[in-house]
Amino acid sequence: MRHIIVLVIIISCTGCTTLRPIDGTSTVLQQRINSGQLLKAGDRVEIVTTDHQTHRFAVTKIDAGLIEGKAESIQVDQVVSLERRQFSRARTLVLIGCVAIVVGGVVAFVAAHTAPAFAL
Repeated sequence: MRHIIVLVIIISCTGCTTLRPIDGTSTVLQQRINSGQLLKAGDRVEIVTTDHQTHRFAVTKIDAGLIEGKAESIQVDQVVSLERRQFSRARTLVLIGCVAIVVGGVVAFVAAHTAPAFAL
């Protein structure tokens, strides 16, 4: 039973987020990034740059017109579009419901097949 609980926690943590597009033109996005309103360290992002390359990484720092990740950095003035990973309440509720149904089914199956047979 402990293994099932650990599995539920792991699945819940990974399934509770989604990439959400940030609205605005590239100029507006760049201004908002430079002002510090849009991104912060720890945000997981997907950025499309002017050369049509898609970059996915976790932001470690934003400084001097540069968005930095662990293995790469992008100049803010190269940003065309941006998606940020955000918590999704709806996905979380659906996931918890599905997991609860599966766990309930497993528990019922195990209980039905391990109960002693009653002789009448």
